[in-house]
Amino acid sequence: MPTLEITHLYIYPIKSLGALALKEAHVEIQGLAGDRRYMLVDEHGKFITQRTRPDLTRFQLSVHPDGFLVVDKKTGQNKCLRASIKLGELMSVEIWDDLVEARIVLDAWSEWFSQLLNEKVFLVHLTAASPRFMKEKYHTSLSKESSFADALPILLCSEASFKALDNQMGESVDRLRFRPNIIVSGAEAFEEDSWKQIQIGDVQLFGAKPCARCQLITVHPQQGTINKDVLGALSQIRKMGNKVYFGQQFVPQMLGKLAVGDRISVQVQQDAVY
Repeated sequence: MPTLEITHLYIYPIKSLGALALKEAHVEIQGLAGDRRYMLVDEHGKFITQRTRPDLTRFQLSVHPDGFLVVDKKTGQNKCLRASIKLGELMSVEIWDDLVEARIVLDAWSEWFSQLLNEKVFLVHLTAASPRFMKEKYHTSLSKESSFADALPILLCSEASFKALDNQMGESVDRLRFRPNIIVSGAEAFEEDSWKQIQIGDVQLFGAKPCARCQLITVHPQQGTINKDVLGALSQIRKMGNKVYFGQQFVPQMLGKLAVGDRISVQVQQDAVY
C-alpha cells in the first residue's frame, strides 16, 4: 500500500488573497495557524472574495520577520501586516449565513485597500472573544469554531485528484485555484472523500464532508483571469446531484504540528457522503 504523506502546506492569511506555502504549520482549533483570520468586507460588512472581485489576485503575500508582507502587483505598493497589529472597534460582518463581530484592523489597512480597490472596504480580524461557530454536526470534542474559510477549518486534497482533473482538462491545473491547506501523495484519486479520521503525528483530524466547488475555481490565482473550462471539466467527473465536489474538509480533534513529508495514517474510513 502506498505511503500517504504531505507534499504541500498552504495558508491564506487574508481570505481570498494570495497563498503562503509553508514547510510546517501548527494546527489550532480554527485550523492552521494564520489561515484566514483576516478578511475584507464592504461598507455594509459583507465579505468580499474573488467570486465578485477576481482582481483580488493582484495581492500576493510573503513571510516577513514581523508578520506578512502584502504586495500589490498592479502598483508595486506593499505593506507589512504585523503579528502585533493593533485592532480597533468591533464591526458586524457577514460571511455566508454567519454573522460575526470582528475587529477592524488599524494602521490604515482599510484605507490602503480602499484606495487600491477603488471601493470602501474594511480589513477585519477574527477574535477569540467573538468566534465563528460551525454547524453542530461538524463539531468535535475539541473544536466548535472555524476561521473565515468558506465553511470548515481545513481543506485536504490529494495529488491523484488533481491529476485526474489534469487528465480531464488535457493540461495542468494550478492547484491554488482550489485553495487547499494540505496536499497529500500516495492516495488514489478522490480517496480522501472517504477519510473520516486521520492521524498525522500528534494531530488528529475529523473528516467532516467533501467540499462542494463553485466558480471560484475558474479564477486564475495569480492572473485573475477566468477559465470556465476548469469547472466544466470538473463537473464531468465529480458532479453528484446538483453539486460538484473536490477535496475533503476536516475539523481538528487533536492539536500539534504538521510538516511537509509527514506521513498520514487513515484511522477511520467510510463511504463518502455527498
